Amino acid sequence: MTKLLRFLILICFVLMLSPLAVAQKQHAFIWNNTTGIQDIGTLGGDTSYALYINDSGEVVGYSYIAGNITTHAFTWTPAGGMVDLGTLPGGSSTQGNAINSAGDIAGNGIDANGKQVPLYWSPGGGFVALPENKGDSRNYGFGINDFSDVTGQHYFGEIVRGYLWSRSNLISDIGTLPGGLHSVGNAINNLRHITGTASLPNGRFDAILWMRARGMRDIGVIAGGAYTAGEAVNDNDEVAGIGFDSGNRIMGFYWSGPTGMHLLQTLGGIESAGFGINRSGAIAGYSATPSGSIHAALWPNYTGSPQDLGTLPGGVNSTRAASTISGK
Repeated sequence: MTKLLRFLILICFVLMLSPLAVAQKQHAFIWNNTTGIQDIGTLGGDTSYALYINDSGEVVGYSYIAGNITTHAFTWTPAGGMVDLGTLPGGSSTQGNAINSAGDIAGNGIDANGKQVPLYWSPGGGFVALPENKGDSRNYGFGINDFSDVTGQHYFGEIVRGYLWSRSNLISDIGTLPGGLHSVGNAINNLRHITGTASLPNGRFDAILWMRARGMRDIGVIAGGAYTAGEAVNDNDEVAGIGFDSGNRIMGFYWSGPTGMHLLQTLGGIESAGFGINRSGAIAGYSATPSGSIHAALWPNYTGSPQDLGTLPGGVNSTRAASTISGK
């Protein structure tokens, strides 16, 4: 992978001012340490979300199209701009959530029957979707690795399970923690290790790290909270994620086997979130400022202070840094 040059992608709230009204729009943008923030636009609607970037600088996400009713997955490159990936055959909307080094994408979409299904997209093959699961619509593809293995959540009635979906179209349930019912896979690394969240018998959700050979490991919970989730995992099995504390405030964390769980520092406010981690341990996410605004942030490591990445010109907040950071 390349040196740490291109860092992350973000969503920004942009205030569009007129003499008669103030309307808030949200645009995806890309940030790097050379050029700063760049608005990457939309597919014709008012709002776009950029969720992942690979080492080639290719961005994936989704945008509302004209009319602001339907969303389409997109890819974006500096050379080609934003490209609409369309929908499943007969479907109505798609969302791109993660992209690997080959440009393959994990996401979800509405199929011809109006049901939401996890999907995989490749530049040469287009969309492939998992079949509907008992008619339930709450199914997602959240993460993909460089072998094009996908993870996410798939419902079985009222029970949700994380999964490993291989390129050979085999799907494996990653199971649960002892006594629990539910699990979710949010990200997968090139070792095919998955991080996410899983329930306990008391209903609490703890962050997890799953390995096929060792099964599911409970990697902890934010003190006093009821929900903690790993959102990203690098090839060193370091995890970045989020949890809610006893005051229902969102807190970002870092976890590794040797160190355990550590809360991330903030930009002076109360809340923070970790959504991406690269092989060097740099973490992308967001944090509250002293004024209460939310700004995208970059941590050099889990003990370091975050860098405030700001907002687009005229913007108020920038939130949810991308689920990856390019480079080592």
